[in-house]
Amino acid sequence: MQRPSSTDGFHPIKSKNSEEQPTRERSFFDRPVSYDDASPSSLEIGGTDDASEAWSDMQVRHSQEAGGASLIEHGLNFMRSTQFFVIAAVVIFLLIVALLTTTNQGAVAPIRGEAYLTTNEFAGIRIAKPNEAVLITGGLGFIGSHVVDLLLHRGFSVTILDDESNGHNHNRFAKELVPHDITVVGDLPEIGNGSSFTHVIHLAAAISVAESMNDPDKYERINYGGSEKVFNWIRNYNQHVSQSEDDAATFIHKVTAASSAAVYGDPDPTLLPLRETAPYGGKSPYADTKFRMEGLMREFVAKQNEASGGPKASAVALRFFNVFGPRQDPKNPYSGVISLFLEAALHDKDITVLGDGEMTRDFVYVKDVARAIVMSLLQESTDNEATFDNFNVCTGKSITINTLADQVRQKMNSSSDVKHLAPRDGDIRESTCNSEKAAKGLQFTSTVTQEEGLENTAMWFREQSTNSGERKLEYQSHTQEIFFKSL
Repeated sequence: MQRPSSTDGFHPIKSKNSEEQPTRERSFFDRPVSYDDASPSSLEIGGTDDASEAWSDMQVRHSQEAGGASLIEHGLNFMRSTQFFVIAAVVIFLLIVALLTTTNQGAVAPIRGEAYLTTNEFAGIRIAKPNEAVLITGGLGFIGSHVVDLLLHRGFSVTILDDESNGHNHNRFAKELVPHDITVVGDLPEIGNGSSFTHVIHLAAAISVAESMNDPDKYERINYGGSEKVFNWIRNYNQHVSQSEDDAATFIHKVTAASSAAVYGDPDPTLLPLRETAPYGGKSPYADTKFRMEGLMREFVAKQNEASGGPKASAVALRFFNVFGPRQDPKNPYSGVISLFLEAALHDKDITVLGDGEMTRDFVYVKDVARAIVMSLLQESTDNEATFDNFNVCTGKSITINTLADQVRQKMNSSSDVKHLAPRDGDIRESTCNSEKAAKGLQFTSTVTQEEGLENTAMWFREQSTNSGERKLEYQSHTQEIFFKSL
């Protein structure tokens, strides 16, 4: 029996019974080999007649497989490394953030709080800087609660001061001084107790034209006297901070307060649409106290500028036109006309219009108003002295009350009838707003049309009615269960 030379790399031994046994086909790693009685030159490797070609092919394929194994091994080693886990953690974190910051409605998750807002609802409002904190009077009310949501959404620390007379929209993410009254000096935040603020929003007020006609003293005490105490408190706070050795204490840079379009009264038609330069024409104690509050703000600024040195807080008064939207309480007889109409339409009751219904109003959605408030608050002054200014907050478009009543009936699919009663004392005939000054001075323009806002508000009313009904059924079921258990 002949053997191949040692240079071939193999030393196979041929079996005696090799002629009776067929050659066994092996895997690639076994390298199928067959021998016959011929000389070593006829050795077959891998089914080829060319031994040198077979060896070359084997070496290349083995090198490729070794390289593939090497890549896999390197990949496994990398996955075991700290660097891999760091990169994976970052990727997972970014995915979680992406999921949490958007909803299927396109709303964005808040930095603080739990109110998801669309980009239009916080357009033009920056994220809070470190240690920025806002004190908001009236923060539990209809407008104030939306402002709180917006401030928290952008990361501000918020403290609410409210006597709960016009709302109970509590927010667990804000600090609350409740019930605290702006007309009581001792109810305002204690200066020097460690609480620091950078901005103040003053919304606390008595809010009804009709009520003010019957109780003017209340409006004098709250809207004028209470506002005076708030502005004096801000000045005292800043004076304390300027003398304090507490490095964490912050100055109040800006105060924004709620005024009203009621200060224009029933203007000459030639003045329409109304600009901020229109003369005072108020027809109610409510309008009078709001206009005089603006006077207090002018004095507040002037006194700071007369003083030498020290921090100075600028002030802005916003003249709201007819604000409407979710959380406006329809159970309050002095509530806005839209909430009263929606409540009536929801239950197919008569929609009551005071007068002939041809009065015009500029209805502005509450989330637009909240945005205007915060935008005015964060506007930086380039002047070394404190400044005062006032701005209309409106859409620039008006509709008649009759048109509004028809819209409400359609939105609510209601069978309500429209009933006209005598006009109310203090109401004005035409209210049309010019919004140019706010657009230029605050970069604010409304983003929600009156009809879009009405649709949103109608949806909120329906949801509240459904939730109220479910709570009522739950209560009735619980009461019945207790009754039957007592038998």
